[in-house]
This record gives sequence, structure tokens and C-alpha cells, in this order.
Amino acid sequence: MALEPVYSIPLAVPYSILNTTVPIPDKRLFPKVLQTAGNHIKQARLSRNILIKDVIALLKIDRETLRGWELNLFEPHVSHYPLIISFLGHNPCKFEINTLAGKIKSYRHIHGLTQKQFGELLHTQEHLKLYERSEYGWPKIEPFLIISN
Repeated sequence: MALEPVYSIPLAVPYSILNTTVPIPDKRLFPKVLQTAGNHIKQARLSRNILIKDVIALLKIDRETLRGWELNLFEPHVSHYPLIISFLGHNPCKFEINTLAGKIKSYRHIHGLTQKQFGELLHTQEHLKLYERSEYGWPKIEPFLIISN
């Protein structure tokens, strides 16, 4: 009797080591259009991977204020703009610097001056002139400056 060859089935199937890497999608929502100071701040924070607590420490504000800016619920006060400009590296507000009004507004934002502070800087008195009611029922207010000597 001849012996037949015995075929054995391996108990373990050889495997290959397959390393696959899949990038994790970025769930951060970058602003699509940079129109407001809040959009600029959020874009800078996300692109530089800066934590919220670090941004609020740099800008000297609280968490809810930053949230309101980034969600465009309200705009920063003019006194916050010097720190915002230093954080961003540019002025997020675009003014027409061809006109005197645009130059004044730009100067006020860069230096964080309110209209009253700017008037005191120029040694002026700000007066408001009330006109008759507008077509919407609200009084028209037209500011003008009287330069004192």
C-alpha cells in the first residue's frame, strides 16, 4: 500500500501588515468671508491654532465677548481695536482713507479713541444739532465740531 501525500491546512492564515492613514477632517469652521473684526479674529485664531483662553488673555476680554465677536452678534468697542490690530497684524476695518472722515475714523480705531476722546485730543467741543423728525419718526442728529482756541 502506497502512502498518499498528506496535505495540511495551516491553522493560521498569514497576514500582511497594511498601514493606512486617513486624515481627520478639520471640523473647525473657518469664516468664508472676512467682513467683520470677529471674522478676522476667528480666522487668525483657528489658522494659528491658538486656544480661546490665550486669545482672551491677549485681548483682555472675557469668553462671552470673544464669542459675541466671532458669531457677529456685536462689534468690538473702539477701545479694543489697538489690541485687536496688534493680535491680527493688520486693521480688520476698511476705511476710505481718501476722505477726511475716513482718515479720522482710521486714526481713532488704530489708537482706540472714542469720538469724545478724539475731540478732547483736538481741543474741540462736540455739539449735536437736532433737526425736525425724519421720515421714519426719529429725530435727525447731525454732529459738527466747533474748534475752540
